[in-house]
Amino acid sequence: MTHPRPDTPPAGEKASLVRGIFARIAGRYDLLNALLSLGLHRPWRRRAAAHLDLHQGSRVVDLCCGTGELTAALADLAGPENVVGVDFVPEMLERARLRHPELRFVEGDALATGLPGGAFDGASVAFALRNVEDVEALFREMARLIRPGGRVVSLELTRPPGLLGCLHGLVLRWIVPLVGRLFSGQGGAYRYLARSIAEFLPAEEVADLMRRAGLEEIRIVPLTGGIVTLHLGRRPAHE
Repeated sequence: MTHPRPDTPPAGEKASLVRGIFARIAGRYDLLNALLSLGLHRPWRRRAAAHLDLHQGSRVVDLCCGTGELTAALADLAGPENVVGVDFVPEMLERARLRHPELRFVEGDALATGLPGGAFDGASVAFALRNVEDVEALFREMARLIRPGGRVVSLELTRPPGLLGCLHGLVLRWIVPLVGRLFSGQGGAYRYLARSIAEFLPAEEVADLMRRAGLEEIRIVPLTGGIVTLHLGRRPAHE
């Protein structure tokens, strides 16, 4: 029998914990992303956007959009007027609107956005699966938002195999909280974020949740040795 860690949020309280963490780190979020990923977060996001097979005029929604980095990459492909970013942390959305005033951002719950169903050609989420209360529910909402035949993509930090995985574990345990404390004063927040990576679901389990949510043609694409992973899927064209 397993027992939750003392610092693991009880069921139903994760959303409140995550909202508070991201509210505190919003001001330094982009800087810390650049430092901790060695600048790779931008090409990772561009790869994710490319897998949605967008063109000018495609309609796309970016869930858990944070400060809008992936939303902007999607807008480069589809046009800024055709993209909407959704997040439930007002402080992150404030940064997104300052950085990308040409884009539309709305405050909302990624598990129940309130946006019309079938209104988009593609849906994306980046670095957020491990922070939501119900991963399958997130994929169900993504499937609902896109038209039949539309695509979804998830980009998430994951645990690489082998020796790289051992080194990665040391970075998560020691370096990430230290850098978070030095550059944002939020070592505790970054300890949580590092632990959320180490304890997240294996890639195949995420793929199974996508299938249970009604998606098909699931693909798993590791990047940078498995430090991050793309999950790709499609809503069935004929339902």
